[in-house]
Amino acid sequence: MRMTKKFKLQIAAEKVDLYKWVTEMTPGEYESFSKGHKAMGSYFEEGKFYMVNVENMGNEMIVQHYQLKEHAEDHLRFYSDRTEAYILRWIPAIVGVPWEMKITPIDSSSCEFSCTIGADFPSRLLALAAWINGLGGFFMRQHLAGEGVKFAKDIEKKFTV
Repeated sequence: MRMTKKFKLQIAAEKVDLYKWVTEMTPGEYESFSKGHKAMGSYFEEGKFYMVNVENMGNEMIVQHYQLKEHAEDHLRFYSDRTEAYILRWIPAIVGVPWEMKITPIDSSSCEFSCTIGADFPSRLLALAAWINGLGGFFMRQHLAGEGVKFAKDIEKKFTV
């Protein structure tokens, strides 16, 4: 399952550097992007960038262990292959979580920021339980809309000269 939200930025695409934005993000900034964001830490190891996020999504606490898989100034692709989640607060699950961000030019003074998140459940039963509880649908869409608009505003602010 994947969900994408798109946001228009009033800044030229070539001014935005998503890699710089995410690698310089502080825990306080991350926590300000959503009331569900509880903690964040990031580090480089052997030239690779990692980020650990703790957040509430709906009624569930989730711990994501992201590795940056691909990056350019206009594109980031993270994957957490060992996100810890509790479905219905009782069923522990290790879930794969993709997170992708892109900048696409619109014209010489604006661009589109797209943010995609999702969940790769290890079984159909867990996917169904998560969907029933809202984690795999309603709460994920709500979370993405809220954090996405704040990501977009922060990116626009940081790269407007």
